Amino acid sequence: MRIAMISEHASPLAALGGADAGGQNVHVAALSSALVALGHEVDVYTRRDDPDLPERITMRPGLNVVHVDAGPPTSLPKDDLLPYMAEFGQALARRWLDEGAPDIVHAHFWMSGLAAEEATRVVPVPRVQTFHALGIVKRRHQGDVDTSPAQRIDVEAHLARECDLVVATCEDEKAELIAMGTPAERIHVVPCGVDLATFRLDVTAEASTRPRIVTVTRLVERKGVDTVIRALESLPEVEYVVAGGPDARCLDDDPEVQRLRGIARECGVADRVEFRGRLSRDAVAGLIASADVVACTPWYEPFGIVPLEAMACGRPVVASAVGGLLDTIEHGVTGFHVPARHPGATAMAIERILTDEDLAGSLSAAGRERAERRYGWTEVARATLEAYDSVLARARAHDGAGHDAGGATRWMGDHFTHLAAGHAWAAEQGPAIDRWGAYLAAHLGDGHRVLAAGNGGSAAEAQHFTAEIVGRFIDDRRPFSALCLSSETSSLTAIGNDYGPDDVFARQVEAHGRAGDVLVLLSTSGRSSNILAAARRARDLGIRVLALTGPAPNPLAELADEAWSTRPGASPPPPRAPSRRSICCCCTGCAPPSRRGSWPHGSRWGRRRTPSVRPISPPTPCGVPTRPEATATRHRRRSRTTCRGRCCPRSRSHLPRRSRRRRTRLSGRRRCPPRSGLGSRVPSRAQARRSAEVDEPPVHRRRR
Repeated sequence: MRIAMISEHASPLAALGGADAGGQNVHVAALSSALVALGHEVDVYTRRDDPDLPERITMRPGLNVVHVDAGPPTSLPKDDLLPYMAEFGQALARRWLDEGAPDIVHAHFWMSGLAAEEATRVVPVPRVQTFHALGIVKRRHQGDVDTSPAQRIDVEAHLARECDLVVATCEDEKAELIAMGTPAERIHVVPCGVDLATFRLDVTAEASTRPRIVTVTRLVERKGVDTVIRALESLPEVEYVVAGGPDARCLDDDPEVQRLRGIARECGVADRVEFRGRLSRDAVAGLIASADVVACTPWYEPFGIVPLEAMACGRPVVASAVGGLLDTIEHGVTGFHVPARHPGATAMAIERILTDEDLAGSLSAAGRERAERRYGWTEVARATLEAYDSVLARARAHDGAGHDAGGATRWMGDHFTHLAAGHAWAAEQGPAIDRWGAYLAAHLGDGHRVLAAGNGGSAAEAQHFTAEIVGRFIDDRRPFSALCLSSETSSLTAIGNDYGPDDVFARQVEAHGRAGDVLVLLSTSGRSSNILAAARRARDLGIRVLALTGPAPNPLAELADEAWSTRPGASPPPPRAPSRRSICCCCTGCAPPSRRGSWPHGSRWGRRRTPSVRPISPPTPCGVPTRPEATATRHRRRSRTTCRGRCCPRSRSHLPRRSRRRRTRLSGRRRCPPRSGLGSRVPSRAQARRSAEVDEPPVHRRRR
């Protein structure tokens, strides 16, 4: 198998310990070597950061590092590389067109995923993605200190949905990916590994005259080195050695080293803290072997290779209970978990190991056994190949034209199965939706308005909803006031430009809504910020909020006055079926009593049923509501246009006797025409004639 590894900033040739050189470099290099040892060919593509680097370097037979020209050939912080990823991907596509495409592409880190996506648009190749760290987790822990590009979180969610498979490094990362919307069946968990030949029990250890704590890490604040420095206050006579960061000769100029040394001076432990700078892999093994305890206390950690290296060397580990460290370290068996950023708990765990030799020996032996059994790179490479095989098996099911052989039949079968389950669930909620329809019908009849909004497919459903309320849906009736807030593009662009995208619906709600109106919001996730802002604004204005959402709990369901949420895993997208049912209930509730039918028939041939909404006031036989405020003039005007028979004495009482007789004589019916709908106006003569041509009894017209 020909495998293309894309690692835009983390070259397997880079020395470890720099700000952007750490676990990903080790992972890519070791995994590639293990795959080659199993008989496969691997090319690692990384960005050229030095003009003197050769285009291709062979690390071992079958494993090549290829330097790709993308951006200036100089070292740049990884957060500044985003503008060059399209160029990186285009260079990959040209190379694969010239030299032949690989069998599979494995992108490491989110920017590499963008380059891989760009390349596979031109050269279709199955694409696997490993993030190594998720932007949403980084933002959660670092807040405003996070230097990642603003679009990182959205890009990662897009890549996770669009790639063929996501290889996560731990269960915690898998849970985060599922929360981002990635289907669970397209996530495969494969842990990082450890080089058992380099990190072993018989490594020659450095000499040390007092108990030693060792940390090997990149020197950035989130790695939590300051937590261990503060813990030293409670651990007299214990020294702390930190490896990583710039070269030893440049340590004095490094801002993070300066910050950590300042903390050590404040705590009175500066004489017991030593910074070694960047070390080779062999030197790291010797340093770890000299430790009594290896500390790994980051704020968060996608996986963490250093604890594995310590376990392989038979060293006890104290680590933060975060991310991949929860999988790697077995609490009380191979080490101890402590809360992140908690010096007191860290000091207690370290002291417990240092003061109990039997416990330290037990942790050491269990750690080595666990590393050999689960985390050797050969085992990790085999698990990675299983993930590749699952992707290639799906790719082989496609024919030469790129169509899934039999895929349409399978997709339709699955789709209709999901539809049946979704409609069964909707049927269970029928009374609630009927209640909504009755509520909307009553408020529309009283002159209130319905506003609706949604994003994407839900926006189309919101537009459909309001169009049917203004229109006729099934049978003729009076139009009602309804407005779709997502259909007016000039308002959306103007408001989005002036106030930001989160206010595009909220500002329209404030402009068009009045107390007593109804706002219907459709959202599959129930978390869209512009939908939530509209719901809050409506609540402030006294507008009732009805929500159609995906599985609850979600923020929109909590904000709404009433929410209809689907069961988890519902398919198709949840709001669509309920929105159509709401249209039916609302429109049939407002239709003429003689034409109401049971949905989906909804016509005069359908099964009749009693009106679901009571009239505002009981009408007279001629259809004029008996309201106290109705004046004689208003009644007289309606009477002249509607009544032709003797059924309503009031309709003739204002006329001279001769006119009464003439009107009675010319009438072809003894009954008034039925009202055309709840709260609607009585039909005009033209409407009566059109109705007569369709399905009403003939009306005798006046002779000329």
